[in-house]
Amino acid sequence: MLENLRGTALIGCGGMASHYRAVYAHYPHAPFRLVVDANAEVAQSVAQELGVARWSTDWREALAEDLEIDVVDISTPNHLHEEQAVALLNAGKHVIIQKPLAPSVAACHRIVEAAQQSGTQAGVYLSDLEDPAVWDLRTMVHRGYFGRVTGIRARYAHRGGLTAPPSAWRGSAEKTGGGSFIQLAIHHTNLASWLLGEEILSVVGYAKNLMCANIGGDDTAACVAEFAGGAVGVFESAWNAEGTCFQLYGSEGDVTIYGTEGARIEGKAGKPFAGHALYTDTEGRFSRKAIGAGAVRGKGGQFDQHVAFLEAVRRGATPEVPVRVGCTDVAVCKAVIRSAETGRRIEIREILEEAL
Repeated sequence: MLENLRGTALIGCGGMASHYRAVYAHYPHAPFRLVVDANAEVAQSVAQELGVARWSTDWREALAEDLEIDVVDISTPNHLHEEQAVALLNAGKHVIIQKPLAPSVAACHRIVEAAQQSGTQAGVYLSDLEDPAVWDLRTMVHRGYFGRVTGIRARYAHRGGLTAPPSAWRGSAEKTGGGSFIQLAIHHTNLASWLLGEEILSVVGYAKNLMCANIGGDDTAACVAEFAGGAVGVFESAWNAEGTCFQLYGSEGDVTIYGTEGARIEGKAGKPFAGHALYTDTEGRFSRKAIGAGAVRGKGGQFDQHVAFLEAVRRGATPEVPVRVGCTDVAVCKAVIRSAETGRRIEIREILEEAL
């Protein structure tokens, strides 16, 4: 294990990064050396706020040898990920990239290849894994508390597409890689695979833009997915209506998450359980009141995924969500859209192989 890292940098410090950027300022094993943002006022303000000596509007500053940066967090728009990640990996930097990994599977493959050739660590940040409750659920799944898992139903949705400005990068199907499914449902397809320890093999999809002519790509999408172990998943996304939840069903129990990180959770297990956040009563039922994403995201604790990535780099370990998995996540999203366009079941392998 390395005693310490020489330094960290954050590229893209506004938007979602505002929820977790302070983690790098408080991490004890690496100085926070650089913040970068396309908006100079944001970059300078964040640098002052967090006590970072250097700020820039040019992400290439992270390549500067005098800064001695080992780890870079890429929290920029999707279409910028590939160029930045490949250049940084080729320079021997370790990178963690905001989901999705890239807008196309071909771009994802190039990031994976750069990581393999450089020998450095590259991972994907997914905020659901910040919540200690999902780690309890994974333990319960793998130890049979729900019996055999046979089904998952999940919906990730909000009304943001109804008011999104057409000029914003999130309104461009080319820049995001699609629409609501790749931006929203990817959280749940990844979470389901992570909980089960199984990849999605194939999907049958539906995708439309019903109400959001101001944005590119789908504003309503759904798929039925086949997991490697036989379970069936139903995943939905929407940018035109509310309603986010995640449900898992097994032969001896079930669980429902009523929102995103920190949401209310209810369920029943086949035997008593006591974990980090979830505990069963005498009847096997467990629950957690909603505590809000602010209570779990970017707190620098045991389940903080940015700290976990930094620690993986120090240990020389594989990150929790390596870029290889991030590539498959994007392939699943692309398969849903292709299925919607062609009316046929699409194997994920087909999407991955043709992009090589």
